[in-house]
Amino acid sequence: MDFLYLRQDAPRGLKIVQTAQASIVVLTVIATFLTAVIPQKHKTFTFGLLYSLIFTSITTTILVRKERLAAAKNLLTKDKYVKYQMFKIVAAFGMYFIGFILWIASMPKKQESLRKGESGMILGGVKINRYQGWIMWMHFFNWVFLWSSLFYSCCMAPKEQGAIALPGDEAALNAGDLDDEEYARRQQAEGPNWQG
Repeated sequence: MDFLYLRQDAPRGLKIVQTAQASIVVLTVIATFLTAVIPQKHKTFTFGLLYSLIFTSITTTILVRKERLAAAKNLLTKDKYVKYQMFKIVAAFGMYFIGFILWIASMPKKQESLRKGESGMILGGVKINRYQGWIMWMHFFNWVFLWSSLFYSCCMAPKEQGAIALPGDEAALNAGDLDDEEYARRQQAEGPNWQG
């Protein structure tokens, strides 16, 4: 059950980001199943749209599981979290490259076109239906969630303050009612390099 649940004291932001990434994985599994089971005109093309999501979901699942195991053991530091996010981004670029090649290979030889007065989108010679449009939105949200997890790491406390799975370790981004100059003076007064 380590993959499904984080510790209760894990930061809410970490839970949200990982749940969002896991939701794309679940939606990809459902979309793959529906594409395989439901008869449609351009099944190969629809699988071509799914290949990148399938491959990225595999790498995301592996890395999210590693994150959650490290968080459960209280070993998930900011440095380790950033490393996992960079692995996810690099793996996603690699998997999308492979998926793009497979998508190009799945394009039909006969190109469709819009009839006069008809609206819609043609991609790879196929008129995109609503289901294929949803798959394309999944691609968009997959990238949004991958990049948001990387940007979330900027809000984490540095390594010296302990594992990021502990409550209260997220960086305090608001300084209250202090103006910038007063806040900078207080930070300097607390810093070991500025004390005499």
